[in-house]
Amino acid sequence: MVALLKMPSPFKIDPAERRMFTRKDIQARVQGKRLDHTLPALQEPHVSLSLRDLSLGGLSAISTQPMEAGERVAVFFPPQGANRGWDAYGRIIRCDPSHFGFRVAVEFDPIPLAA
Repeated sequence: MVALLKMPSPFKIDPAERRMFTRKDIQARVQGKRLDHTLPALQEPHVSLSLRDLSLGGLSAISTQPMEAGERVAVFFPPQGANRGWDAYGRIIRCDPSHFGFRVAVEFDPIPLAA
């Protein structure tokens, strides 16, 4: 038993990493729709997002326009090859200015499990 405890772990977990799901670097163009009823969201409801990375829990992208933290958003992922398109709903975690637009982080809503 003691020998098992002293063996190196096969899983290397970075203590600084807080994410539950691993991120996958991806470069794709997706469309977003702002769902809030604020004036900026109503004036420009559609936003183009250039993905930087994607995980089961959310995404990071470059946006053409600023969005507010906490703002609700729907994201449409177009079909690619044999894969069908899909939608995800979430909220903006942060939106920071960058050289190419605004860097946004979106946290997806959890999907309820079927009973």
